[in-house]
This record gives sequence, structure tokens and C-alpha cells, in this order.
Amino acid sequence: MIRAKHRQAAGLMREHGIDTWLIEFARETGLRPDPLGYLIGGSVTWPSAFLLNHDGSTAAIVGSGDAGTFEATGLWTELRAFRNGPREDLLDILRRWDPRRLGVTWSESDDTADGITHGMYRLLEKLLAGTKFADRLVPAGELAGDVRGIKLPEEVAAIDNAVKLTEQLLDRIEHHFRPGITELEVQHEVHRWVREAGWRFSWDEEFCPMVNFGQPAFLGHAGPTDRALEPGDVIHVDVGLIVDGFASDLQRTWYWRRPGEGTPPADVSRTFDAVKAALDAGVAAIRRGVEGFEVDGASRSTVEEWDYPEPGFAFGHGCGRVAHDGAGLLAPEWERYGDQPRFTIKEGNVFAVEMDLEVPGYGGVIGLEEEGVVTSAGAKYRPKPPRELKVLGSPRGPSAA
Repeated sequence: MIRAKHRQAAGLMREHGIDTWLIEFARETGLRPDPLGYLIGGSVTWPSAFLLNHDGSTAAIVGSGDAGTFEATGLWTELRAFRNGPREDLLDILRRWDPRRLGVTWSESDDTADGITHGMYRLLEKLLAGTKFADRLVPAGELAGDVRGIKLPEEVAAIDNAVKLTEQLLDRIEHHFRPGITELEVQHEVHRWVREAGWRFSWDEEFCPMVNFGQPAFLGHAGPTDRALEPGDVIHVDVGLIVDGFASDLQRTWYWRRPGEGTPPADVSRTFDAVKAALDAGVAAIRRGVEGFEVDGASRSTVEEWDYPEPGFAFGHGCGRVAHDGAGLLAPEWERYGDQPRFTIKEGNVFAVEMDLEVPGYGGVIGLEEEGVVTSAGAKYRPKPPRELKVLGSPRGPSAA
């Protein structure tokens, strides 16, 4: 997979005007993981450089104590192990490759493409001082974003597998609901299941899964509480898994009926329909060449057409090796999102798309979140979201689902 991503990156470098990409220049990545580490093949202790040339040649310059790790991977065309420091090896390779534009991985807006720390950038400037390469440094954040965001077929397949297993987990969660169980009890049981399976969560365990019965204590990224499930509650779960290095991010909503109640209250059903319509409108707008804020606008305007308050969050984000995988957002052009809403959608992008709305005058959050992959024909749900609000509980009483 790493070799394939290197080949992909080499093919994208001309488009971004970069001759040589300094993928990672970092130290102590076991303590401070680098977001580009998935392209490296191991962690480093000493100041180390990993380079990719436009012709596909690669070079790794590492401390002598780390050399065995990278020799074993067989990923790097040239492996240099230093005792004193990386300067001479770095300059030797750069003189031979002679890049006119040397890309360094940093970004103001995309954390997954912001790989070099300020201290390491200053060190790089010091190592290149007095050479012609000192004035050839250019940002490579957009290149890093494309390499991360344009998924190879095997990456899409791995995300699909994580999504499939998350759907199975959600089915198991559904059958665990019963009146009287608390949000925290559900979360603790899910933690046990995930540990037993050997998976990881896509974000902090304290907030994964997010479980809401009825009116949430806080709409957004918040953990479950000791609130117990009661008949008449809207049930909302947001959960993601990392399986074999790739992530999912899904949301589902249910309604637990009251005794004698055949269908959910009208406001609950209408809010579900509004969420579904806004989700579908946004996905229909996802096409190659469209910018992220345009997709968000299609979903946001649908919410307004249904006469619900404007959402306070982005419609979608990249999903891949982590749940929030960078490489652009399907978001409004708000300051907090930086330049990410103005990125251009490309075939192979995978997004988690979501919509959450509170039920007016009733209480509870209805949310749906799915993964979608961009193809030549537009975006395709993986999987297709629920078309109807699932109703739990027996009309005769709260004891059965």
C-alpha cells in the first residue's frame, strides 16, 4: 500500500509543481506521531528525512539506530544512516536530484497535511543555509492532501470493510436497547464488544460511541450521560471504528414508541424526512470539479426549505485512515474551516456526509451519517442510508423490541 501511495504521489507532483517532496522531516515520532507517517513505514527517534522525487526515486535519511527498521521494510530506493546528523546526506541527495521546487509538508488549514513542526522547519532552514536549496522550499500541503484524499481502490475496499463491520455493530447496539438502560451503559457495553473484536474507535473512547436518549445534554461532540431510555425517546448513536488501519463514521436514529402508539409523532417523522432530504441533496451535488462549499450549500439550502434552523457544522469531511481525514471539507466558507471548503472534489475522494437536526418542540436529535465515494458518475453511498425511521418497542408495552 505504501509503495502504491508513493507511485500515486509521484504522478501528482507535476500537477502541484513540485520536483522533490520532503514527505516527512521529523524526530521522536513515537511520542509525537506525524500525520504523514502512513507513507513512511515506521517511527524515528532522531531528526530524519524521507524524500520522494518526481521520477519515483525515494530516499530515507535516518539515525543509525533506526536504520534496521527501514531496511526491513524495503520501501526506500536509497537508505542513508547517519551518526552525527542528516545534513551531509540530505545535501548529497538534493545536489544529485537538483529539484527546482522542494516541497515541505505544511498547511494552515488541513491538520492531516501539516506534518512539519515549527522547530523542525527552522532546523531544515539551518541545514540548507548557504545552499541553493534554501530558496527553493515550497509548501506541499495541497499535494499531501491529494495523496491522502484520492483513495486507491484497495483503500476504498478497506474503508468499505470498516463500514460493513460498523453497520453490524449498530445492529447489535439496536438489539441492546431497552427502557431503563442508560446512555453510559450502552457505551460501556460497546467498548467491551470492540475490545473483544480487536478493533479501535475512530475518535476518543470517551465520546465514542456518542449515545443520546431524548434531548441531548449537548448537541455536538459530547459523551453519553446517565440518562435512561424511556418510551417516546428519539435514540441517536454516532460511532466509528478503525479496522486494519482504515476508519468508518456512521450515525443512526431510532424511535422507541410509547404503549399503544403505532407510529412516531408527526414532528419526529418530519424531522427524519428533512434530514434524509438534506443528506440526499448534498450527495447529489458531489461531482468531480465541484468545490466543497458548493456541496455544503446544496444540503444547507434544503434544510432551510424544510424550515429548520441552519446547521452549525459542515456537511461532510474526508474519511480514510482516520474519521476526519482532511484533504478538504464539504463546509461553508466560515473562518474556522480555513481554505478547506474551497478545495476541488476529485474522483476517488471518500467523504463522511452527515446531517443532524433537533426535533422542534419535542426533544431529541435525528442524525444520519454515511460514507460516500466519488466516482466518474458522481458520489455513491456506501452503504445506502435508511429510507425510513426505524421504530422500536411493542405497541402493547415497553418490554419487547
